[in-house]
Amino acid sequence: MTKNVSSELGAFIRENDNFLLLAHEKPDGDALGSLFGLFTLLRENGKKADAYLPEPPPARYTSYLPEGVPVGKAPALDSYSWIVCLDTSVTDRIGIDKDLKGKILTFPVANIDHHPDNKLFGKLNFVVPEAAATAEILFRSSRDFTEMRISQKAASFFLIGLLMDTGGFRYDNTKSATFRTASDITAIGVDYSGIINSMFFSQPLNFIRMEAELVSKNLRTAFSGKYAWAYLSDEILAANSVDKKDTETVIESLRQIQDVVIAAILYRKDDGFKISLRSKDKKYPVANIARFLNGGGHELAAGGFIRTSDVAEAEKILLSKVGEILGEPVNFK
Repeated sequence: MTKNVSSELGAFIRENDNFLLLAHEKPDGDALGSLFGLFTLLRENGKKADAYLPEPPPARYTSYLPEGVPVGKAPALDSYSWIVCLDTSVTDRIGIDKDLKGKILTFPVANIDHHPDNKLFGKLNFVVPEAAATAEILFRSSRDFTEMRISQKAASFFLIGLLMDTGGFRYDNTKSATFRTASDITAIGVDYSGIINSMFFSQPLNFIRMEAELVSKNLRTAFSGKYAWAYLSDEILAANSVDKKDTETVIESLRQIQDVVIAAILYRKDDGFKISLRSKDKKYPVANIARFLNGGGHELAAGGFIRTSDVAEAEKILLSKVGEILGEPVNFK
């Protein structure tokens, strides 16, 4: 990680007070691990800090929700010295009420993130693209440059963020520095096996049935099996009593298929379809597709949005863009 950014972030945390912490909308493990971890760290070291979520977190994180984090009603922004946006690359994705998003930048904002396409929207920007997770940035900066005590509880949250954004150290963003960070976190005394079990080996039976139905009914492939995608319909979710916000890991069912290079999940959102994309090969970066589809993310893990009411049209658009990346253009007749 960039030492200057880490030391500057450490100084910011050490020298300031009265923070409001926000993550991105529909938060994943890194966003929540970063939010919960920094919230716990600050409060345990005598800082005034609040954290906010616009809706309850996905089920796998519910038991980890720290006491004192309000859900639903946004606090008054003008009562804080700093608004800290975590793991969020653009202001449109900040997890706060729609009517407040446009007002965010009228307040002092610190932007802490690891996405390479971060728009640097903050008054202060602590962005480290080479970091495996935002939680890694926070842990390293806090440990090395604040002299604050990091409790087992705070360390556990940072480990959750690191584990979820590396897929349990399986993804391409896992490097030697990632393992060093994980080693330093676990040395604090976190329950590593307990966190692993709750994050990766504790899916409800109805979720497994939903995944099975998705794969058996909606899985499609193209380009000699190098591309696999599925439409995660509201009907499948409802039939299996699965909340859409609990589907963070569904795309792994497609990514793990032998010969698949690019995987995608589509699901309905507002007036179109949200697209989640994964690639297993640096030669085929899905971030290029995501940026074309009004989104962004990492080179091998990204997301976008297609505005249409017809899932077949969305699939066709996505198929064409994937074909371009794979070097196999589609000839629609």
